[in-house]
Amino acid sequence: MVGKTGWTCLSLVLSVMLMSSCASIDSHLFQQEVIKIDDPFAIEDERDFTGMVVTYFALPHGESTLVRLPQPDAKTVLIDTGSEEDWPVLQEKLLERKLTRLDYVILTSDQPEQSGGYPLLANNLQVDMLVLPKLIENVIRHATSLRPDQKRLALAESEVLSLDETVSMKALSPNEPLFLSPQNNSLVFSLQQDQLRFLFTSGINEQAEERLLERHPEDLQAAVLKVGDQGSNQGSSHPFLTKVDPQIAIIQTGKSRDQMKDSQTEVLERLGESWAETYVTGQDGTITILSNGKEYRVLKQQ
Repeated sequence: MVGKTGWTCLSLVLSVMLMSSCASIDSHLFQQEVIKIDDPFAIEDERDFTGMVVTYFALPHGESTLVRLPQPDAKTVLIDTGSEEDWPVLQEKLLERKLTRLDYVILTSDQPEQSGGYPLLANNLQVDMLVLPKLIENVIRHATSLRPDQKRLALAESEVLSLDETVSMKALSPNEPLFLSPQNNSLVFSLQQDQLRFLFTSGINEQAEERLLERHPEDLQAAVLKVGDQGSNQGSSHPFLTKVDPQIAIIQTGKSRDQMKDSQTEVLERLGESWAETYVTGQDGTITILSNGKEYRVLKQQ
């Protein structure tokens, strides 16, 4: 016979065993929930994705794109910083991602839409390495008032920068002779992850596109195109789009499709004729692409 004290002890032991079992089950479930996967179609939260995450921010005026390189290192690359007026929005988006430092910041041009927000960014976040186009490095340094102690790297045409073991960027322009238009002297580069290529065209127009077709025809084809000059009709020519042959095209502008000028709608038509699925950040919001180097998935974040 078990006495009252014995029943009490036995009850305590069973309770402890039951709690331990539940804790073990909860722990197992939690471990299942945080398992990282590289299939972009099998996740609901980009934080669980092991591949590359490319986020084209929707800003009121300028352009800025955040690249989180594949895990486990998950280095961060910010391409352009938008304008000075964009900084509050950009800061909010970076804080949402709990970013206080960036491994790389790439400034493609001295134009306000690309680099106007850099001084504010540099005052609020740690920038480990600043990447600039070599031919206009001094112009950008003057326009953004770079600190003399800022570690930086100047890329020349055709130079390749390995961002990690699986992702690299290749500079395609500017080159000599420089154009009279500052926008056409912007840094154009491809971002390569295994079989997938992303093309970033900054603010260039048709003149620079023609030179790219002459000098780098083999480097232009890309699955994802960041459309040049915020969708201006001065760029995105038929020959250029034919060579790039994008599956996805992203226009970073604060305008919706209805607000875009008539000349910009011509670019939308040309992109449609090239069978590119086109997103306009002023209407579709921030666009995120999850890529494992072979497959990708597009997410819209209003």
